[in-house]
Amino acid sequence: MKEETAIKSLLPKEAKKGVNKNIKTLVLFGMPKVGKTTSLAKLKNCLIIDTEKGTDFIEGAFVVNVPDEGPLAKWRFLKDLAEEIKSQNYPYDYVVIDTFSELDEISEWVGTANYMMSPQGKRFNRESDEVTIIKKGDPRFESVHSIGQGYGYKYSREAILDMFDTLKNLGKICTIFVCHVTDKTIAVNGSSVVNGKDLALTGKVKDIIPRKVDAVACMYQENNELKISFVGSEHKVGGVRVKHLTGYEGPLDWEKIFI
Repeated sequence: MKEETAIKSLLPKEAKKGVNKNIKTLVLFGMPKVGKTTSLAKLKNCLIIDTEKGTDFIEGAFVVNVPDEGPLAKWRFLKDLAEEIKSQNYPYDYVVIDTFSELDEISEWVGTANYMMSPQGKRFNRESDEVTIIKKGDPRFESVHSIGQGYGYKYSREAILDMFDTLKNLGKICTIFVCHVTDKTIAVNGSSVVNGKDLALTGKVKDIIPRKVDAVACMYQENNELKISFVGSEHKVGGVRVKHLTGYEGPLDWEKIFI
């Protein structure tokens, strides 16, 4: 009876109103050198977490260069960095992960390590004594993705989704995940746009991550003007959960995006 009463008390008596006016999480993608990082650096009180050392020519933002000391060390660094940002009470309005595609690539090796530590993977990448680990770089070392029927992708997928959950709320206003795209493009009305399935994330991750964020936007150059599109279609990924950006495609203006 107590449980039934508790459930009844949870039933709403009136329609809820929207709480957030701004998007809290954004996937931003576009072709290389289109100006994604340069434009993001113009956001006020913005921290760019540079996973690829691509911010040497950028001014105007706080930058953390992720040390290049191997995939597992990078992973631990980012986990520790996220905890430090939280411990300092989220000092940045915007936090940019530049790029999330790089972390997706690293997740293959994090997933491999996680599989090796699981009961199922106790013999994976180990010598015949089942104790001595074959080191990465040895031609015998295998990725977890080599496991038959795609089973191993489960481990890299779990790793990257865990990292997404670690990073997703670091910006007080918004956390932005910059992604690469593959080279394939299609022509629409005489202009080239990125096909939605060409978002440079692995397997099912490219479908899962867009569902987890508040908005997905494509940044592109047109007539020497930087533009952004939140419009999704069968030809390109896109979409947004806040009213003022629904259907927006036009010149990039951060003051119109974050109100």
